[in-house]
Amino acid sequence: MSILVLNGPSWFWGIDVIFALVFSLVTILITLMSHKAYKITEEPKYKFFSLSFLLISLSSLVFAIFNSILIFHLSDKVNLILSAFDFAFLIQVFLSLLAYMILIIIVFKIKDTKVVTLLLSLLLLFIVFSHQYTLKYHLTSLVLLAFLAYQFYLNFQEKKNKNTRLVFTSFYLLACAEIFYIINIFTTEYLYVVGQLVQLLGFLVLFYMFMRVLHYGGEKRKA
Repeated sequence: MSILVLNGPSWFWGIDVIFALVFSLVTILITLMSHKAYKITEEPKYKFFSLSFLLISLSSLVFAIFNSILIFHLSDKVNLILSAFDFAFLIQVFLSLLAYMILIIIVFKIKDTKVVTLLLSLLLLFIVFSHQYTLKYHLTSLVLLAFLAYQFYLNFQEKKNKNTRLVFTSFYLLACAEIFYIINIFTTEYLYVVGQLVQLLGFLVLFYMFMRVLHYGGEKRKA
């Protein structure tokens, strides 16, 4: 059986597809709002935020599509292929980790092309050799998200405004979700459900932050 459906209790299979679709919807909305925020504020970081969350949205959509095929037996041929090769999992890993890496590059203001190439090369090597290693995927995601959360925390400490607090809170929750996913591998499968809920909350907090940016940015533009 494909690695995609080895997550959480069996009664949650199918429900996690709905969660993935909600993740995809929320992150595509964040993508659009981030792009609009870039148009209003002309800050380059929002352009890269837009790209990153587009990749996350596509990652969630890949999960939803292939999990639906597997769980609901929509195609026997595809089921056989997915049972033998976890290419769908690798696509999901590639899209989500690439999104986090882009955020790392932008947030830490890495401008050296050689360093960027090195980071992306290491990421690609990890993905190629991460066949059926869910633990490696979540550990890597946790490390990247933890660094992002810490940097956003420092930004919040410096600027002390609501938007920076919301961004920090969002990435803190996303990092916590990865912790639940990791513990789930070794203990109770119900922590996967908790991780899904925490991850959804993290995305919703970020969605709310972008709504604030657009609202106040629009007001400034009118003034």
